[in-house]
Amino acid sequence: MFFEKIRQLTLLLEKQELEAPNGIVSVQLYSELFAAYLYQNDLSNARYLWKRIPPSVKAGHAELEQMYKVFQCQWNNDTAGFYKAINYDWSKHVSELMFELKEKMQQETVNLIGRAYSSIFENVLAEMTNQTPDMIDEMCKNLNWEIVEGPRPRLILPKHPPTDKPLVVTAEDQLQKLTDFVSFLEN
Repeated sequence: MFFEKIRQLTLLLEKQELEAPNGIVSVQLYSELFAAYLYQNDLSNARYLWKRIPPSVKAGHAELEQMYKVFQCQWNNDTAGFYKAINYDWSKHVSELMFELKEKMQQETVNLIGRAYSSIFENVLAEMTNQTPDMIDEMCKNLNWEIVEGPRPRLILPKHPPTDKPLVVTAEDQLQKLTDFVSFLEN
């Protein structure tokens, strides 16, 4: 639901940018559009938006430059840098989007860790998800991940989330689809 609202907002902001006199819009519109692109993980459009923003607009606005740092961290898959960059006092028109982006990134990272790791140290998990040890304990309880007791950093054993079994298609079915497609192209 929220993602769909952001997509609609993006379309509206893009339209406003295209219809702007002289092609230059307010800093607020640029920052909202940039934040929307970041939330949608549409890094290519975010990059091109950054190149379209006039240098005079970029120079005087620390918030826009901070968003660019968040973008760079996403572009380079620098999760630790991402959390440092996103911890900023955002203005009211982008604060909700940036908060949701941070939450979404944390959730995606936790899901990825659950699928990719059989064990991970607590300090590494804390750095990857930007969480305190107390938050890690709570998260592990909620996800039924095992924490091996002992000296810090403790070892955490993530449980792999259940995966949906892929639909099995037989070779005969694939061959039939391919035959139908080729026959369609020939006729």
